[in-house]
Amino acid sequence: MIDNDNILSISQLTKLIQNDLESNFADIAVEGEISNFKQHSSGHKYFSLKDNDAQISAVMWKGQRLNFIPEDGQKVVAIGRITVYAPRGSYQMQVNMMTPQGVGDLFLKLEQLKEKLKEKGYFDSERKREIPKFPEIIGVSTSQTGAAVRDIISTIRRRYPIAKIYLRPTVVQGNDASPDIVNAIKELNNLKCDVIIIGRGGGSIEDLWAYNTEEVANTIFKSKSPIISAVGHETDFTISDFVADLRAATPTAAGELATPFKVDDLIYHFTQNQEKIRDILYEKIDDYQMILNDFEKDRTRNLIMSKINLFQQKVDYAQESISKLTFNKIKDLKYKLNNFESELKSINPELPLNWGYAILKKNNKYIKSTDVLNTDDKIEIIRENNTNKALILNDLQDTLF
Repeated sequence: MIDNDNILSISQLTKLIQNDLESNFADIAVEGEISNFKQHSSGHKYFSLKDNDAQISAVMWKGQRLNFIPEDGQKVVAIGRITVYAPRGSYQMQVNMMTPQGVGDLFLKLEQLKEKLKEKGYFDSERKREIPKFPEIIGVSTSQTGAAVRDIISTIRRRYPIAKIYLRPTVVQGNDASPDIVNAIKELNNLKCDVIIIGRGGGSIEDLWAYNTEEVANTIFKSKSPIISAVGHETDFTISDFVADLRAATPTAAGELATPFKVDDLIYHFTQNQEKIRDILYEKIDDYQMILNDFEKDRTRNLIMSKINLFQQKVDYAQESISKLTFNKIKDLKYKLNNFESELKSINPELPLNWGYAILKKNNKYIKSTDVLNTDDKIEIIRENNTNKALILNDLQDTLF
């Protein structure tokens, strides 16, 4: 005979099962094949994981990042926990991370290294340095081909052309990548760069793995120069991102973070500071002048007036010095910009027209000295330059970078 006190309600039984399952299977990794994969309009993903003998329902909530597109029949490694859905009396696996089979080992290594470096203080915000506001030398470690190097360098030149750029071409993928990244950072440190950008374009976890090694992390940690990490796309994260002094979501963003001021902003900054210093000094003089007006014309007043005049002279010298510094800085910037413009104009293909020469065209193409001409060919002779020079200059800039 069963005691009525020992009879459980369905809710009570389900709660006991839920507590038992969810406490004992809170952090598990399983290997299986995806089946009945569906992505709901809400962004949640519902599917089953199965092998030859069993299957389990699974869910992946919106916001959990995937580096691949799941398909039915695909073998994966899923990491998550077991949960109980009480209204149906069923259990399911809540997946927090999922990778194609074979990649799971990389994720495990990544998590283990992250935990190790975190305990050593590599990720502490207190040890991270500020990026200098006015860098004179910017080091760049990335592949010399591809979009990443173009985005970084063109952004720096557009925003802050007075900075020197040291590009250290770097192997960013494969077995040789990690040692080469280490050497690149050390070499750029020896060049006394004010800030160093390391990075590459997006890719799979295998493609980005060179930036997930302990050797690279140690080199970033020991770097004398602050480092900006710009590895992969905005959704990609690597060990270098966590150790670096600053993470950039994209290579373009890295160029912007390394150059906080545009040239125009820099000139405005100098001008504002000059005016601010002048206002403060004159305000102090006015205060002393008001005090002075209350004194009688005696020796004390003459002494104070002498000091005021001395202060006034110092203010004049300071203002003249600041004006000269600002003028020289602006003059230097204009000189460099004029050099850029002259250099671009010098490679204008229609420049000979300005010297009285003519340009020959055949079928809308310039004729070179090595081209072969036939007797019946139609030749166009151009003796005047009617092209919009500003447009040519802009096209050249786009072509160069």
